Parts: sequence; structure tokens; C-alpha cells
Amino acid sequence: MYNIESYQEPFWAKSGNFVRGRDPLGVQNSSISVYATLLPGLTNLTLRLRYYGFYLWLLDEYLVQDKKLRNIKSDELEAHYTYIRRAELILAFVMAKTNPEELSVIGSNYVADHKEDAAKEGFYDIEHGADKEYQSEEHKVYWDYTSGALGQYYAGSLIGLGLVEQRKGRFRRTDDKGTVLANAFRNSVDVEDRKLFLDRVVEGKLYEEDIKRLSKFALNTSVEKKEEGQYYFEMLLRPDSDKIKTYTGEISHQRKESIQLFLNKLKESKDKNAWQQLPVLLYLDNLSVNRNDVSEASFGWYFYQLNEFTHYYLETIFWGLLKEMDSKEYALQHFLKHISSNSIQVCSELFRIDSDQSASKWMSSIELDTLENVSLIGGNVKSNEISEGIARGICGLLSLYKENEQKIEDLKYYAYNHQVHEKHGNALEVFQNYISSNLDLPLEQFIRKVVHTLMNEHISIAYYKMGNGEKNLLKFLIEDNYLVHIETMNPNFTNPRLKTLFNFMVDLRVIDKDGNILERGEELLSELNKSNV
Repeated sequence: MYNIESYQEPFWAKSGNFVRGRDPLGVQNSSISVYATLLPGLTNLTLRLRYYGFYLWLLDEYLVQDKKLRNIKSDELEAHYTYIRRAELILAFVMAKTNPEELSVIGSNYVADHKEDAAKEGFYDIEHGADKEYQSEEHKVYWDYTSGALGQYYAGSLIGLGLVEQRKGRFRRTDDKGTVLANAFRNSVDVEDRKLFLDRVVEGKLYEEDIKRLSKFALNTSVEKKEEGQYYFEMLLRPDSDKIKTYTGEISHQRKESIQLFLNKLKESKDKNAWQQLPVLLYLDNLSVNRNDVSEASFGWYFYQLNEFTHYYLETIFWGLLKEMDSKEYALQHFLKHISSNSIQVCSELFRIDSDQSASKWMSSIELDTLENVSLIGGNVKSNEISEGIARGICGLLSLYKENEQKIEDLKYYAYNHQVHEKHGNALEVFQNYISSNLDLPLEQFIRKVVHTLMNEHISIAYYKMGNGEKNLLKFLIEDNYLVHIETMNPNFTNPRLKTLFNFMVDLRVIDKDGNILERGEELLSELNKSNV
């Protein structure tokens, strides 16, 4: 029997525990899988190249050098992680003191809050700032993840490059490539300075007078002409992976080709931010050339950007549907009819086309500039122009299919050969499910089909992502045949690792921080272009 103390609220009135998510249609992994094949070994979080060598040296020292490094903690795995964490924090203090303007330094926020500790305490307390046992609500350590940024961010790339392997939770440098890079980094730092760094890791304290001596560990140290720098060049320019071949049995060189494309676009353009537009520029290039006249990476970036445009249009339509649901109460069928009839009217006004025809004939009469349309959609979203946003998304999908129809077979071959064809939401799948299979439908039925498919796809993806968990990812519900709005998500693009590539080229003195190609960059670009003649 319930009473006022034991019964507070009926369970069906409790929160559905809805959570946010950047990818409500589950399509962005198809873009991510493509740029992962184009720039393997780089991620959007591994932003500084010299961390690669630093970690390899660090793991090599733990493996074969001083045994006292293993006795930081009684538990071997805890000692291993503590060793990594303390080293990351020491490097963060060195960077903050010697190169405060440098970005993407692990632990920099913690260091900013403790930069005066040495003046107060006589030393920087590395143990207290790094060891997980000291973490509490009152005291934040420099990094939450147990195995540090190495485990959270860098390990995947290092393993993929054949530099690191993991055994029972511990990271170990590989005997071949890993040993070479560990030794190359070692040779860039004097033996006494290396010993000092490791002593401070064990002691758990860093002193002000140590900082200058440890400056050779800095991430922006010029190493491009040293053994270490040469290894980085070779690492980035070698074949992508001898373990993962294409379906036709070839080893890809798309990372090397992407670097060449990146540098060529920088040289051709007077815009220092041209590298950010690399996928768009290559999309436009590939529309007007034969597949055999471009590199594999060039075509890959074209496919990536095609996915991005496709996803943006789908997400724009979905954004508009959610905004419309939020504006008033709709029964499902009434909503579908309203959206389709309203979209026909707006499309007819925007693009001056006859609405009384099939989707196929409508598509053939559309003349739409993709870049301009995407830009205008951004204004629609910002200004909450729901009807125009939906219309531009639908017309944009038709136009995009028309624009790329002659490339479909080449796109299928690329996707299949690089094993990205089965990723949900890729442009080829979207074209099949939303466009080509429905082109013979009258226009209103076509739009209705697109909208209904999109809504069903979201529900399916949301439940799939939820699995057996309690987090609800739905952005709308259907209750008693009525639509219930939960949350609106704006359309967005993915981030294809180009910032990391830019940073790597800066670290190797190939370009400067303004995107200007330096002498070493000119030499590298000449070598790359000659190799493809």
C-alpha cells in the first residue's frame, strides 16, 4: 500500500532520461571511415607530432632501462600508468614555462592553475597532480583518464602505425619500428637531461631549475634535420599499412598523397586558410575530370566531401522537421501532408520549376550551385526559416544526385575497394534509399517518402544506439499518433583531421604557422610531385 512518504510520483511521469547527441541520423561514421583511410595514423586529438617520439622513448625506458621506474607503485599496472601520467605532466610544465604560446599541450589547463606552486612550495608537485589516487571532488588531477592522454588519445594512432602494442593493459613499444623511433628521440636529447627527466618522474617533484635543462623535450623543438625528424618524414610518407590492404590486394598510399594534395593547394592559393577547404576544392576538381586522371586520395577526398554534403542536406531536412514539430501539435499523417505540400510550394518559388511532374523530371530541371545552397541553408538555420531550409535540403539532395550521377560506378568501386561501402549513411546508400528508388513517384509522394524514411531512420538509429542502456537518444516521439518534440539538432559537418596535418607540417618546419610553405616544404613538395610524374 502506497502512502505520501513512499509514493512520490508515478513511474510513467518520470524523465525519459533523454541525452544529446551530435549525430541523430547515425550517418557521420561513413564520413569518419573515409577520412580515416585518407589520413591513417592521425586523429583529431593527436595534434602534436613530437608526442609520438616522446611516448616511444618513454615506453622504451620503462621496458629496458632503469628498474626503479617500475616501482613507483606496488601494483605493476598502476605503476605503469602513473609513470606515463607523471611524464605527461612534467612535459606540460616544461612547455608552459619555455613555450607558453604553444597550443595542444596535454595538461596545460592544470599547469595554468599551478604555475606559481614552485614559488610557494619550492617545487611543482607532480605526484599530487598526476597520480590518480589523489583525485577527488576537491582536487582535480591534470587528466581524468587512467592511462593518461597516451591511452585515451595517442595509443590508437601509435598502434595503427606499428609503433606500439598493448598487452594486458600495458603499452609496449614494438621491437622494430617502435625501437627505431625511441632511439631517434633519445638521440635528440642529451643523456644527462634524459636522466634528469626520469629521476623527476620517480621522485614526483619538478624544480624550477630543472625547466631550462629539460627544454630539449619541448614539442616544438626543431628536429626536422635530425634523426628524429627524418623518422617522422619517413613515417608519414611510407605506405599506409602493410596489414590492411585494399580489396584488390594493394597497399594504399593515401596519407602520402593527401600530404602532397595539401601542400599543392597551399602553394596554389594565396589564402592561408586554403588547407581548410581541401575537401571542397577536391570535390569541385573531381567533378570535371576523369577518374583515371586523379590520385586515389584526390578521389577519396571527393567521396568524403560528397558524403558531407549528403549528410548536411539530410540533417537540414531533419532539423526543419523537428522545428516544425516544436511549433505546433501534429498528427503524423497531417504532418507528412503539410511538409510535402509546403515543400513543393517553396521549391517551386525558389527554383521556378513546375511542381506538377514526377521527381525525375523535377530533378532534371533543377540548376543548383551546391556551395551556394549549403551557405544559404546556414542562413535558414540561423534565422529559423523552417520551410525554406527543408525545401533547400530536399532540392539539394536531388541536385547532388544529378551532379554526381555519372560518377556513381567509380564511387562504388572506391568505397568497395577501401571497405567503406557498408558504413550506414554513406552517399551511395542515401542516393539509393532516398533518390533513385523513388524518382518515378509524383513530386508530393516523393517528398512524403523522403520525410517518412528520414523519421523512421532516426527512430531506428536512436534505438540501436540505446541498446540495453537507459539513455534515450530520440529527438521526437509518436504518442497516440501525435508527434512529440524533444530536442532540435542543427546540421553540422565532421572534422577531417586536417588541423592535425597542418600542425604536423608546422612541427616539421614544412610550413609556418600562417600556412606559408618553407624551404623544407618546397623540397618535400618537389620530391612528392616528381615521384608522381
